[in-house]
Amino acid sequence: MIRAFVAIRPPGEVIDRLVGLQAGAPGRVSPPENLHLTLAFLGEIPTRLLEDADAALGQIKAPGFALTLDGVGLFGGSKPRLIYADVAPCPALTALQAKVAQAARGAGIELEARRYSPHITLARLDKRGADRKRAERFAADRAAFLAGPFEVTEFGLYRSTLHAHGPVYDRLKAYALT
Repeated sequence: MIRAFVAIRPPGEVIDRLVGLQAGAPGRVSPPENLHLTLAFLGEIPTRLLEDADAALGQIKAPGFALTLDGVGLFGGSKPRLIYADVAPCPALTALQAKVAQAARGAGIELEARRYSPHITLARLDKRGADRKRAERFAADRAAFLAGPFEVTEFGLYRSTLHAHGPVYDRLKAYALT
């Protein structure tokens, strides 16, 4: 079984901006090498399904596009669990995500049934909500954050290996946008 996801990795200059943005964030900050924009979380899947997903993802035809990060937010309501960099609305991203989800389902992978909310995770918070006030202040102070636009020319298939110190992500394959 392989824990896998499909994502866009921002270019180095955007990663640098995100690392600067994380300064002073409460919770467990995502390391620079883990900063990405998830298109679909495939979950724990057998190697055969991963190979089928790879073949299906390789058939996707979609144009490259420009993406802008716009603001900072929190997921989790009254007990926030995540601080994230928000993504400005982008029809091309929405279309690519739909094609990725369709390819994954066509390969036999069951995806979570939830609305797609594009973001880049900056930090994970204590599950008890202990950092709520700090997280709210952190997000409010950085609401005007902007990075980009930057060109998206590819997306990738990644393996996620869980460790005590946090996950390690390895790109298994890249798929070019035309």
